[in-house]
Amino acid sequence: MKKIIFILAIILSVNSFNTANAQVNVNINIGNQPAWGPSGYDYAGYYYFPDLNIYFDVTNSLFYYLSGSKWISNQYLPNKYSRYDFYNMYKVVVNEKQPWLQNKTHKKEYSNYKGNKTQISIRNTSDTKYNQSRNNTRSWVDNNQVSNNKNQKQNSTKQNNTKNSNNDRQSSNNQSKSNNRR
Repeated sequence: MKKIIFILAIILSVNSFNTANAQVNVNINIGNQPAWGPSGYDYAGYYYFPDLNIYFDVTNSLFYYLSGSKWISNQYLPNKYSRYDFYNMYKVVVNEKQPWLQNKTHKKEYSNYKGNKTQISIRNTSDTKYNQSRNNTRSWVDNNQVSNNKNQKQNSTKQNNTKNSNNDRQSSNNQSKSNNRR
């Protein structure tokens, strides 16, 4: 009888130990967070940007933004976002699935953070737990596309200037010919 009680005690002990282990589940994704992310979080599922009304999925490195009435996911934001400095914008950590489905609530709830520049980004914190994330200088727009667009605009401007210059020369030549005929 003592042997049976002893064996049952061991089985119950092992079973209790396994249950205790299963209940401890800590999510940490510090190393995945971009350098422009907010400091102070061991885990962040999404960032919500009240100034821009967009989301960033930290785990999958995807942005979610409205295009018309549809939410678009993409690795980069459209070029119109290139003028924003994400290091100095306020980000709200949102740990829920598909947070854009609650966008009306988020817009209202976090509107008081618009223009708030007091949040310290991972890049600017001295906390050593972010050493790996400081190097995650992930861009929010495709810099190649931005520089191509700038080059296209510069080339377009140069072409317009050349056309205007040629038109001025032609006009000047026509005026000279006209003066010579008199």
